[in-house]
Amino acid sequence: MPFDSLRSLSSSPSDLGVEDRASSCIISDTKVSGLGRRMKELEKVLILAGGFATRLWPLTEKRAKPLLPLAGKPLIGHIIEKIPPHLEILISTNTCFEDGFLALKRQYPDRKIELFIEDSHSDSVKTGALRAIGLVIEQFAITSPLLVIAGDNYFDFRLEDFLKNYQGNTLLAAYDSKSLNQAKQFGVVEVEGDRLSTFAEKPENPASTLISTGCYLFCPEHLSLIVEYSRNSSDNLGKMFEHLLKKGELVDVFQFNSIWMDIGSFESYLDAHRLLCGQNQISASSSLVNCQLGKAVSVAEGCRIEDSTLDEVIILENCTIKDARLRRSIIDQDCVIEGIDLDHKMIREGSSISGKSA
Repeated sequence: MPFDSLRSLSSSPSDLGVEDRASSCIISDTKVSGLGRRMKELEKVLILAGGFATRLWPLTEKRAKPLLPLAGKPLIGHIIEKIPPHLEILISTNTCFEDGFLALKRQYPDRKIELFIEDSHSDSVKTGALRAIGLVIEQFAITSPLLVIAGDNYFDFRLEDFLKNYQGNTLLAAYDSKSLNQAKQFGVVEVEGDRLSTFAEKPENPASTLISTGCYLFCPEHLSLIVEYSRNSSDNLGKMFEHLLKKGELVDVFQFNSIWMDIGSFESYLDAHRLLCGQNQISASSSLVNCQLGKAVSVAEGCRIEDSTLDEVIILENCTIKDARLRRSIIDQDCVIEGIDLDHKMIREGSSISGKSA
């Protein structure tokens, strides 16, 4: 899915109230030394991208969620561009999305990217995030620290700041959601200083607003434990931390309060788009005639849009839209829409819709 021909008509994220990265990370003064040595120990980064994202269907029926466009590039592109350039990037995905990630590799010719293809064809038989980590550790014979990042997350902290906090123990990044109600949807973290004291996966009554964000640095001593535990608990990464604590293992916590978003639903995807896109991103190969544009409008390549009003919308490749009012909606590629009003809708690839609708 190419994004190289987008022209931006919007402000940068910093103009939209995004906090300055350097000032928004909470870093202990006692843990900022030794980055050069620890960076040499770290060789590989694993990005998890094997899920089927059923909550975002039909948008993710044929594409992986990390490949969805966000502010002019694939979601996973924001992660790749934060990773220090000397590190090898491993991407774990499934057979359904292999072609999409091969195309992604071609967009980053200067980065060493290798795919690990899980043998799964549907959500009912998926490998699972934790088992995917275990398989990658075995397949690539990894014995050095392993950085693992969930491919469907957007975060604004610098990975260098995260790595500065690595002192030899497994390290996880935690975000203060400031909401107990929100926290219950994630892995909830309690700390004593910078040390993990408890971890509860999606608790009904969370004891903290600190949540795990899908960014981990596993120490070498824990890799064999992951391989062993993943054989019986394949898809619950949070339970791995509960297991480590029960065994008396030490886990450190990097706390940050800059931007973090879990792109897990239609609403969260559009919220991220609105925050990061700003006003408009219109492909140079698309044509807009007699259109009224609101904020956060993204139009991909090969589209023709006439006599329409657009506000907070994502329109993917080769769509034709006439006499329409679209608000807070996502239009998948190759759609034809005419004479219709859409609000909070997600339209399947190749759909043809005309008439009037609420």
